[in-house]
Amino acid sequence: MKLTRVLLSLLALIILFSFIVTLVHQTKIPAFSGFNSATINHLSLRAAFFDSLSPLNKSTRLEVYNFVKANPGVHFRGICSGLGISIGVAQYHLGVLTKTGLISFFQDERYKRYFNSKSFGMKQIQVISVLRHKTAGKILRILSEKRSIAHSDLASKLEISSQALSWQMRRLRKMDIVDSVTESMKVNYSINEENAMMIKWCIDAIPARKI
Repeated sequence: MKLTRVLLSLLALIILFSFIVTLVHQTKIPAFSGFNSATINHLSLRAAFFDSLSPLNKSTRLEVYNFVKANPGVHFRGICSGLGISIGVAQYHLGVLTKTGLISFFQDERYKRYFNSKSFGMKQIQVISVLRHKTAGKILRILSEKRSIAHSDLASKLEISSQALSWQMRRLRKMDIVDSVTESMKVNYSINEENAMMIKWCIDAIPARKI
């Protein structure tokens, strides 16, 4: 009986030792001299996989994300200058954040404007993008303070030509952001009544500056 117990104990020790040797062998990090292209590719794929699982695990990327979140509608150059990072670094991190769905962008003519994903509706994105433009942003802020303003008075206030204002207003009317009424050959502008509350919210949320 004692002999049986001893043999069983030895057998258990042998199995445990074999398991430990196998575990160490599997988790052993290969020496640098033993790296080949297949090993390097495997490690690169693993790094990329875990990077995609945690898109905010890089300090710079987290800064980019937080900057976009704090400055909805900021364009690419604004991110670079605001954070003091290079174009290449910004492109890389914005690419990862966009691919993982944390941020999205809106093509505003020649500008690509970035937003925290699922935080804004399309009309809000359009209004915020308008507010990011110097002249168009001023127009919305003036109209939000006045119930109605004549074309000539608005042009004078903005210090731009009548033709330049007409171009701006055509764009804003097309987006249903402003309305115009003609009375006795005089054109008056006002904020679109249907979207007035949303436009006011956007104006309050976006600082009066261009980035």
